[in-house]
Amino acid sequence: MQTSAANGGSHEGPEIETCLGRVRGVALGGGGAAFRAIPFAAPPVGPLRWRDAQPPHAWPGVLDATRFGNACPQATPPGADPLPQGEDCLTLNIVTPDLQAHGLPVLLSIHGGAFVIGSGRYIADKDLSPIVRRGVVLVSTNYRIGRFGFFAHPALTAEAGHGVGNFWLSDQIAALRWVRDNIAAFGGDPKRVTILGCSAGGSSVNSLLTSPPARGLFDKAVSHSGGGMFNAARPLARAETEGLVFARRAGIADDDPDSLAKLRALDVAAVLAADPGAPDYGAIVDERLIVRPAGEAFALGQRAPVPLIIGSTGNEASIFGMMGFDEAALKARFGIDLAELRPVYETDGTLSDAELLRRVQTDFLFTAASLGLAGFAAHTAPTWSYHFDYVPAAQRGRKPGASHCADMPYIFTDDARRTDEDAAVALRRQGYWYNFIANGDPNGPNLPEWPEVSCPEGPTLLTGAEDVVVWALHGARMCYWHDRWARQTRCALPAYTGAQA
Repeated sequence: MQTSAANGGSHEGPEIETCLGRVRGVALGGGGAAFRAIPFAAPPVGPLRWRDAQPPHAWPGVLDATRFGNACPQATPPGADPLPQGEDCLTLNIVTPDLQAHGLPVLLSIHGGAFVIGSGRYIADKDLSPIVRRGVVLVSTNYRIGRFGFFAHPALTAEAGHGVGNFWLSDQIAALRWVRDNIAAFGGDPKRVTILGCSAGGSSVNSLLTSPPARGLFDKAVSHSGGGMFNAARPLARAETEGLVFARRAGIADDDPDSLAKLRALDVAAVLAADPGAPDYGAIVDERLIVRPAGEAFALGQRAPVPLIIGSTGNEASIFGMMGFDEAALKARFGIDLAELRPVYETDGTLSDAELLRRVQTDFLFTAASLGLAGFAAHTAPTWSYHFDYVPAAQRGRKPGASHCADMPYIFTDDARRTDEDAAVALRRQGYWYNFIANGDPNGPNLPEWPEVSCPEGPTLLTGAEDVVVWALHGARMCYWHDRWARQTRCALPAYTGAQA
């Protein structure tokens, strides 16, 4: 890792001593500061590609932490500005409201992007977000995505002597360990760390909650639109078979004795090119970082006993273009026949094919999971369930509900274009989330009471123009999906009546 003297960084700005050396950041208003691209693990390059995160190395002098580092390798979406990227990407960013403070609550945010795009800069590229201004030290981290982060292969298993493949999760655990060891120097309390993520970030939170090596590294969790019941993980044997197929696409035969060396010698472009089409990789049950799929672990009480907020949005289907789960894919991969579901979804009238698909997509991976996992989680530690379906007035009639992760900007960003109604939604959202991060309970003054969950049928905080508590949200539909999941996994959910909301 280069120092500021080598890369021409600024010689002005606040400096902090970490366990590995000094870092120089950027001063922000009110005594705050930002520190960017601090390495929390060794660069996963060369022989470290497709190995669990390794400890970072100390650096001489003062590290220039004024600029963002590489995003982890990924394809650039059409129309998007490309970010600097490379395999030397295991860095994190910190924004602190006050360098003179001590013992502030800490929020570690895990970016989304379907595990194929994104970086930790998404939430740390502003100065002081509303949550930070309230008195929170914000950390955002990179982690390996795509095939660099999800890859099992018989040669890797043989090399390690055990199942491997969840390199993304090993990175997130390494970042949490770095926070534990260093965050006090930035004003944070290492014993008050909340993990939060949306989409792939929410899925990551679910996995961290159930991963044995992550225990004790955080004391609260927030999972936004993270799924966790259907399509939550795959067996190691299946992942290894998929890894062999990937290697063949890259020109490496199954029986090649040098397969691992050749895989590690592939350049980044060749790795990306060998995965055409929609993503078809994900969390792997390696029996080490992931012992069993998240939903089953929740059902068995095998999740960290920490307070949890979990929820989803009204139009999660907005993400399915990226994921590739159209009607044909739902039937081929998951055995979901839309025609068979019409009676469940048309209790209030006939739906168009497009609207039926939208509702099924939204419920299948997201709504059913957030409510189901909430019901399980409530037996382990205090849990609060939400469903965000606020659509700004100017978009009503054009959008069928709040898009995937549409709730995140109301928590983390300011926007001068917001109407009074938008601003009120944001203020309540920020209040709930700050209370939870600071105290482990979202409730507080000037906020509608948000009761804890006891089972999948409620209560859920439903956010529209107002926040209201509903019971048995989409009851009959949720009952169908939860029964289906229980039959597939042989894990019983808590009592569920299927009453209509």
